[in-house]
Amino acid sequence: MSFLLIVLIIILLLLSWKYIVKLEPAGVFALIWIASVPMVLLLQEYIVLNLEGVLFIVIGVMTFMLGTIFCDEYYHPSENASSVLTFKKKRALPTMCVLLVCAMVNPLYSITLHGFTLQALLDMREILEMNKGISEDRYAGADYTNMFNQFFLIFCYAAPLFGGFCYRMVDRLTKTICILTLIPGMFIALTQSMKLGMITGFILWFTGYLICSFSYGLSLRIKPKSLLFSILGLAGFFGILFLSMVFRTGEVSERAVLDISQKFIAYALGQFHCFDMWYTNHEPTAYAWGTKTFMGVSNLLGLEERTQGVYTEFYQIGQNGYYGISNIFTIFRSLIEDFGEAGTLFLLFLLGIVITISLRNLLSRRMVFLNQVCISAAYAYLMWSFATSFFAYTSYMAMFFVAYFIFRFLQKETTT
Repeated sequence: MSFLLIVLIIILLLLSWKYIVKLEPAGVFALIWIASVPMVLLLQEYIVLNLEGVLFIVIGVMTFMLGTIFCDEYYHPSENASSVLTFKKKRALPTMCVLLVCAMVNPLYSITLHGFTLQALLDMREILEMNKGISEDRYAGADYTNMFNQFFLIFCYAAPLFGGFCYRMVDRLTKTICILTLIPGMFIALTQSMKLGMITGFILWFTGYLICSFSYGLSLRIKPKSLLFSILGLAGFFGILFLSMVFRTGEVSERAVLDISQKFIAYALGQFHCFDMWYTNHEPTAYAWGTKTFMGVSNLLGLEERTQGVYTEFYQIGQNGYYGISNIFTIFRSLIEDFGEAGTLFLLFLLGIVITISLRNLLSRRMVFLNQVCISAAYAYLMWSFATSFFAYTSYMAMFFVAYFIFRFLQKETTT
C-alpha cells in the first residue's frame, strides 16, 4: 500500500506541477497533501495507520486536479478589455488601522469575559493561568461569549485577509500595518491557546496576497529576500504555535516542553490517523447533504449542532512509546458524511471545475469583486483541508460577506 501511495503522489505531482508553480488553488491544495503524505508514511513506526483512508485522500485530491485540468482544457474566457480595475491607495491605511483595532477587540474582551483583567498580561504567571483556565472553560463547554464578541471575531479574520491583499499595493508604513494584522491571531494563541485562529490568520493573509497578485497581474516569482522572510515567518509561526501549546499546560518546564514536543506531531499529522481509522471503521448512514460541510450555517439554523472542535471523538494516534490524541478528521470526513464516497469524488471533480472557472474569470476581469470573494473562500477551504471544513464556523462564513464590501471599498472597476 505504501508503494502504491508513493506512485500516486508522483503522478499527482506531475499533474499539478504547473498549478503549483503558479500557486493556483489546485496547486496549493495538491502541494499540501504531496508534502504531508510521504511525511506520515515515514512515521508509520510511531503513528498507527491502515492506509485505506490515506489512499482515499490521495484519490480525492487527484479527482479535484482532474476537474481543474478538464476545465482548463475547455474553458477559455476572453479578457474583458473594457474593464479597468483600480486600487484606491488612499483608503488602504485607514482601512487597515480600523480592521486591526476591531480585530483586537475580540481577544481583549474575551479575556475579561473569562474573569481575568488586562493587567494579567503583564505577568507571565498570570498569562499561564489564563491559558490553562480559558482552555479548561472552552473544553468544558462553558459559554463565555456574546453577540458583541462574536461580531468583532469576524475582524480577526478579515484583518489578515486584507493585510495580505493590500501588502503589494501600498507604501512602507501601510505595509507594516498589513503585517501587524497577523498579531490578533497570534495574541489569541498565546493568551487563550486557540491555535486554529492563528493558523487561519496566516492562511487568510497568504490568500489575500495571492488574490491581489491575480487581480492586478503581479508576478509571483520567488526572490532570495522573499524566501528568507518566508522562512523566518514560518519559523516564527511554528515557534508561537509551540509556545501556545506549552502555555496551555499552565507551566514552563523541561517536562512540559518534552510532552508538548510529542503532542506537536499529533497536531501536525494526527489527522491522517483519525481519518484513516474513522474511514476504515465507519458505518454508512443517511447522507447529510451538505449540513456537515456547511456546519456554520446548519448550526445557526438549528439543523446540526456543532461541538467544540467539531468532532467529539478523540483518537490515540501513537504506538511504540509515542503518545498523542487528536480529533481532527480533514474535510474528507464531512464530505463523505454529506454525500458518500462516490458523491465526494464527484463533488471534488465539480469543485475543481467551479473554482477554476472563478479564477479564470477573475484573471479575465469578469465580475471581479464576486470572484475575489469566491477565490478567497476556495483558498481558505482548500488550505484548511487538513483540519475540517472552513465553513463549519459561522464567523468564518460571515467574514466573506463583510469581505465583499471591503473589496468594493478598496477598489474601483470602471468601463472604458
